[in-house]
Amino acid sequence: MTATASHIKTRMLILTALFAALTAIGAFLRIPTPWSSFTLQVFFVCMAGVLLGPKYGALSQLVYVVLGLAGLPIFTAGGGLGYVFQPTFGFLLSYIPAAFVIGWIAGNTPSRKRLTLACIA
Repeated sequence: MTATASHIKTRMLILTALFAALTAIGAFLRIPTPWSSFTLQVFFVCMAGVLLGPKYGALSQLVYVVLGLAGLPIFTAGGGLGYVFQPTFGFLLSYIPAAFVIGWIAGNTPSRKRLTLACIA
């Protein structure tokens, strides 16, 4: 049985939501320092780009940022629109183009190269 275009799109949207959720979970797996926190978010950003490709990888991070700005406490220090004044907000915005660029470098076709890049990221 072959997958139709709508099934593939539905699958990619589910994976996009999954990586947005994984990025949110990564915010709470942190090593605190006096200036900022080191988290696993960057790992999930890289994995989203490699495994989902540029379009859906960037979309997953856009969903993550929008949900945090909407008020969900999924950023390292909370959430909400006031988070734009936090010193690390620019770093959060960089997740979107980072996932896109990493996905673009990894390529769009599933292959051994893509799996290798996912393991390295």
